[in-house]
Amino acid sequence: MSIELFTYLSQETGAGITPHYLPGIIITAASLLLLLTISVKRSHALAAAITGAGLVLAALAQLALLQAPAASGSLFHFDAINTLLSLLLLLLLIFLWAQMPGWLAGQEEPKEEYYLLFQLAGLGGWAMLASNHFASFFLALELMSLSLVGLISYRASLSDSLEAGIKYLVLSSLASALILMGMALLYLQSGSLAFDAVFTPVSQEPQVSAYGITAAVFIITGLMFKLSLVPCHLWAADIFEGAPLPSTALLAVLSKLASFILLWRLFGMAFWYDNPLLMQLIALVAAASMLLGNILALQQRQLLRLLAFSSIAHFGYLLLTLLLLGRPESAGQAPIATSPLHAGSGINAGMGLVTEALLFYLIAYLLTLTATFSLLLRLRHISRLEQLSGLFWYKPLTAAALAILMLSFAGVPLTLGFVGKFYLLSAAVAGQLWWLLYVLVIASVISLFYYLRVIMVMLERRGEPRDLGKAAAAYGVSLPMRQTGLAETLLSSLVILLIVGLGTFPGQLATYLNSLIP
Repeated sequence: MSIELFTYLSQETGAGITPHYLPGIIITAASLLLLLTISVKRSHALAAAITGAGLVLAALAQLALLQAPAASGSLFHFDAINTLLSLLLLLLLIFLWAQMPGWLAGQEEPKEEYYLLFQLAGLGGWAMLASNHFASFFLALELMSLSLVGLISYRASLSDSLEAGIKYLVLSSLASALILMGMALLYLQSGSLAFDAVFTPVSQEPQVSAYGITAAVFIITGLMFKLSLVPCHLWAADIFEGAPLPSTALLAVLSKLASFILLWRLFGMAFWYDNPLLMQLIALVAAASMLLGNILALQQRQLLRLLAFSSIAHFGYLLLTLLLLGRPESAGQAPIATSPLHAGSGINAGMGLVTEALLFYLIAYLLTLTATFSLLLRLRHISRLEQLSGLFWYKPLTAAALAILMLSFAGVPLTLGFVGKFYLLSAAVAGQLWWLLYVLVIASVISLFYYLRVIMVMLERRGEPRDLGKAAAAYGVSLPMRQTGLAETLLSSLVILLIVGLGTFPGQLATYLNSLIP
């Protein structure tokens, strides 16, 4: 059976099973092993161990592939940049997995299936990053989305979780239907679903037909739903609030990373950046997302709703990189993002400063977001800002880590988020996106208010309680918050070192990212 499977995959990819498939194979094997284990014996500890072992082995395999030569087939393409992004994805999944056993231990629902869906969602995201064909892309997207539906509605005893799961199922289905319609139009035009056959190669003059423009609108709209960009953003806050916290983290990190990278690739390979109408549409969506996301976040007292709306703003910032594709730095100079390569070249749709800005900002934001969710998983039963009141006075290290993460979101100097935003601003200045730069600056100033508000709430001091038990009661914090364990201390220390360290000394990361760009 294994030989037949490898033979079939070898025929489908056209280039055989290269080592680049190993991380995906490891996650698949771990999922199958966990499924078989559940059918024999239920054990939370065993399920967590199998999941963790699978993710760690997959990450080690991905790390070993960073220096491997590019490989391409009809379904998937692997190069240095999407290998790095796949490694980032696996590391973020490991970071979230490390916080899950403690959180799941306090839940009444069966726990083993949660780990299974977690792995399958990760496998779908990993496959999306390497997709080179609309069939592989759509199958990976649905594997990820359907797994997320189960993860979001995991707490069946709570109506909010079920409501969030139904909302995500309906809206995700609508987004998938739009993407399918776009794929159908592209197939009608070209007779193929392979990226390199659907889109015009670089050696030819780009010819974007009416079918291509209509298909682009459908696909972009579907991916905008996945990214919760304005005007497809209304679902995000309700689902962030109603879903279990690890599910919210996975939705915010995994789904958005895979969806945005695919949108970036399609814009480059399909020459959509050459169409003024599409670029005006993206510019309006970017401006609306930056402003509306931050304005809505400013009104929130619920932490997860605040993170949901701020996520809209951050991906609005990232849309600037799409507008910079093929745009000249200044009159008479070479473009900052040269003509995109064909689909066989994977993620390298844009070159130079734009690609480096995209990668750095994406890494900075996702690391900050994952670390925030990891701390919230340790601070159980925290949902509103008021419940963080006084955190600095009985959990100073955790509060300091959370404060640094808020400053990183806001783009304050000496944090990783500042360097990411500096890269983005530099690319936008080089591309002369002046009016969007003004919008970005205004939106960033607005965001300072609600990020600093989180810090000010943690600094509040109400009296001088004699012991932590009284302090917890005074601040409205539940019993599990009263003790800081070794794991929480290590997590907080790692977060501080990571965000401040990379924010203060970003040179090595920047140099490495620059070396990946041909």
